Amino acid sequence: MNFEDEIKKLIKEGKVRKTLPDKVDIKLFRVLVHSLQWVSVGYASALYFAGKKLGKEIISEEIKGDDVKKILQEIGNLFQKYGIGKLEIKEIKDSNAIVRLKEGSTSYHMEPIGKPVCFFESGLIAGVLEGKLKKKVVVNETMCGGLGDEEDEFKIKIG
Repeated sequence: MNFEDEIKKLIKEGKVRKTLPDKVDIKLFRVLVHSLQWVSVGYASALYFAGKKLGKEIISEEIKGDDVKKILQEIGNLFQKYGIGKLEIKEIKDSNAIVRLKEGSTSYHMEPIGKPVCFFESGLIAGVLEGKLKKKVVVNETMCGGLGDEEDEFKIKIG
């Protein structure tokens, strides 16, 4: 089995562990993500492209809809289901969109460090949209707990 098959299996199947719960504390998740960012020079692009690959090659297959609004709503449902946060559409205009993430798992209520940190989430949004729309998508985080913001905001450019 390869990583792609393992990821698909994890997403589709129910319980993974025999006696312990499958949910991991958000503190452990943050320690893992922030530690990677702390020790790696290329962490931002690595997390972004990991999220993008997962979104494009695996998750987009499970997402319904073929227009930007419906796809973003489905991404919001996915984020809520997995505890990533509450994704809200703020604007969709031409080939651009803005979404906000409330209570995001990576940066909600973190101490500001002067830079955005939600690279995986940015990549995941970009990958799902790219996989569904068959167009190039770039997502940039413009507001973040790492910058001292209460919510995360992502600007999406399609095409």
